[in-house]
Amino acid sequence: AWHQNNQHLHLCGVGITGVAQREDMSDYDIMELQRIATFAAYQQADELGLPHPKNVTTIKPSGTMSKIMDTTEGIHKPLGKYMFNKIVFGKHDPLVSALMLAGYKVDQHPTNPDATLITFPVKYDNIRFDKLNTKHGIILCNLEAAVVQLERYKRWQKNWCQQNVSQTIYYDDSEVELIVDWLIANWDCYVGVSFMKRYDPSMRAEDIGAAYLPQTVITKAEYDNYVANLKPVDLKDSKELDNEIDTGEECSTGACPIK
Repeated sequence: AWHQNNQHLHLCGVGITGVAQREDMSDYDIMELQRIATFAAYQQADELGLPHPKNVTTIKPSGTMSKIMDTTEGIHKPLGKYMFNKIVFGKHDPLVSALMLAGYKVDQHPTNPDATLITFPVKYDNIRFDKLNTKHGIILCNLEAAVVQLERYKRWQKNWCQQNVSQTIYYDDSEVELIVDWLIANWDCYVGVSFMKRYDPSMRAEDIGAAYLPQTVITKAEYDNYVANLKPVDLKDSKELDNEIDTGEECSTGACPIK
């Protein structure tokens, strides 16, 4: 059944990310991108002698891809302008020693004895944030209203997306009636989003009794102090890494076989 459905639809999933950093784009700019992507998909289908895809464009969360591109994830605004992002690494990962020598903070994972947590500083420019005075100092964080998030969903759903925009809407109880009113008024352009209760971005792991948080909004001073002590990561600092890299013919395509 899945194969028959795929043969019928021939869907493409041309995504776009970094939306929150491009408020300068007009509706026409967005529609132009959609036309280009759709034309390219049709052109490739014609060259391959295949049916045109029923839908081409979408927006995915794109978490990993967005980090590689150093931009915001999918359509979402980040939690804050300055953040500590804790990434899980295997304890014996050869990158751990290289990052440690470069000054990155390395901690034992609180629940996994075979893993470590490495703290990466993250900064997002070209985004409007709210200023919040906390016990740790002033932070720039995301307190965007739920309806404003839904309006962003609607804009990209109408002008770009032929499938569905993947978005989580963060809200608090005071916004529920406004959300319901928005859904009723915009039902014809709404496919589906996820809803999640908004938590206080000023809270840190110790404030809520958690072992750690994957992302913590920090002050500019904390960010600057951490970055000032970092050095460029030199992969030659890890002898183990040299042993892990296989440059033989089996890896010539860029993907090494699993052994």
